[in-house]
Amino acid sequence: MTYVDHVMRVLATEGETEILVCGERRITRAQAREQVLRFADGLHQRGVRPGDGVGVFMGNRPETVLVNLAVHLLGARLVFVPPEPGASELRGLVDHADVKGVVVDPSFDTRLDGWPISELPFDHVERNGVSGYGTVLYTGGTTGLPKLAHHGDTMYETFGKIGQAPTNALISTLLTHGSGHVAAIRGLLSGSKVVLMPSTFDADVFTELVRQEDIRTTALVPPMLYEVLDHPDCPGRGQFDAIRLGGSPVAPARLLQAIERFGPVIWQAYGMSEAGSVTQMDPAWIDPDRPDTLRTCGKRTEWTEVEIRDGDVHVRGPLVMKGYWGHEPVDGWFNTGDVGYFDDEGFLYLVDRSKDVIVTGKTSDNVYSRLLDDFLVTLPGIRQAAAVGVPDDRFGEAVAVFLVADRELDISGLKAAVVEELGELYEPRDVTFVDRLPVTRVGKVDKKALRSTVGQTS
Repeated sequence: MTYVDHVMRVLATEGETEILVCGERRITRAQAREQVLRFADGLHQRGVRPGDGVGVFMGNRPETVLVNLAVHLLGARLVFVPPEPGASELRGLVDHADVKGVVVDPSFDTRLDGWPISELPFDHVERNGVSGYGTVLYTGGTTGLPKLAHHGDTMYETFGKIGQAPTNALISTLLTHGSGHVAAIRGLLSGSKVVLMPSTFDADVFTELVRQEDIRTTALVPPMLYEVLDHPDCPGRGQFDAIRLGGSPVAPARLLQAIERFGPVIWQAYGMSEAGSVTQMDPAWIDPDRPDTLRTCGKRTEWTEVEIRDGDVHVRGPLVMKGYWGHEPVDGWFNTGDVGYFDDEGFLYLVDRSKDVIVTGKTSDNVYSRLLDDFLVTLPGIRQAAAVGVPDDRFGEAVAVFLVADRELDISGLKAAVVEELGELYEPRDVTFVDRLPVTRVGKVDKKALRSTVGQTS
């Protein structure tokens, strides 16, 4: 049996129970099951067979969850087409991914032609799942072909073995991103009520949905968490049973604030599109009196091996991708590109992404932007911070920081505090105030966009 068969079994029981909620729409298990079968037949009628690629270019709506299931029910390859790239890169992604067709939602985006979701349903045809299905995840723009991480069915079968009690779960990230997709699948497997946020995160909507739907679990990336913590209607203790953080490192000062606000319910996970979940940090392991426990991303999961080689984090296990689509398969170990180390207790600490390390100074030393990000938000008046490297004629790169902060902040005092805590190498050359940090459509701080605005933002 595939994981889709298990989901279909859940949907075949207690048919009037709600399973998907999106705005005013409330979808029961019986309705969801019928729609999956109709979508599967609609795809089959359009020539989709086991192993074929099917692109999905849609936002956060129930049909996205259900068509994803339908693709896998047929044993086909699900190709997520995210909204971040420009039109030419979107077309390049679709061409490179070798798809039979793309399911599109014109109300979400009109940059790609395909099979409109409203025209996809067909007959209600009972089907059993077919093994060998897969998923292709977009991992970021390049100057050439997009990078497409290809996962097989082992990733889903591994997640399917993780027990989870039914709950009221809120999906805050995109369903065409690994975090939102996996959260929705795990919610359906457990028979939870899965509530969908709009495709663009809004803290007002989040807090209102938490109250209306009595949300008990959710997953957030750190910038989303910060917006919720700063919101006047931020929920308090007792509301959540679990909040899962991932996508990018969380500043220790903001993590401590979240624990004080919500209680010991913050689960952290370190992972990526290429390697799934690598480590996990249990709330019970966090001790506010031990600052290091606020900086670690936890211990390796039971299904993943982790090694440090020449400073880089390497991983191996069933959640690691088969390879980048169109390239050689991954042979065992995968280099994550993250710089990190283990302590004596087996906790992993990430220093920075290799691409975000700022190389500067007379001896071309490394400035780890994450250390600076984390320190800056401990200073009074600073709510969010992001450090990037910018071109410098003398040292190759210089440190620039972007702040969401009080505008009357003393810049000279800030620089002095940075030097005292981290050393002269970390002293920012440029400090820019912004109303909010730019983020990708999955909620991560977009440092590439920040680097491109240096000298243009006031």
